[in-house]
Amino acid sequence: MTQEQQKPSLAIILMSEDLEKLHAGSLVGSVASMSGMKVSFFITMNALKAFKKETVDKQDFKTGTVGTEMLSKKIPLFNELIQNGKELGDMSVYGCAMAMDLMGWKKEDMIDVFDDVIGVNKFLGMTQNAQVITM
Repeated sequence: MTQEQQKPSLAIILMSEDLEKLHAGSLVGSVASMSGMKVSFFITMNALKAFKKETVDKQDFKTGTVGTEMLSKKIPLFNELIQNGKELGDMSVYGCAMAMDLMGWKKEDMIDVFDDVIGVNKFLGMTQNAQVITM
């Protein structure tokens, strides 16, 4: 068994557009990545809207009480956490091909953290034996 195969892995499926859920999942993923775990994100359903360039530029996120405070205090948001995890650890981010096709969105419409746009079947094959978190 190679060292890569022995490395603990985490698969995080983000499907909610709620800023608090995006942030929590991204925080867990970035810390896990920087702590030596292999982390793979699958961004699907309503979560994809938050990853659109125009949404991030306008900070037009669906928020609750905590999310509103996060925006007002200008803390680093989910997109920055993911970028840090990618730069400082072993992290990959994939967009859901089915949901993006449905909405007519392309990889170019999204912030620059996506490694690829793939189907759920490919994602599941890539993350076999990983611990899975869904948010």
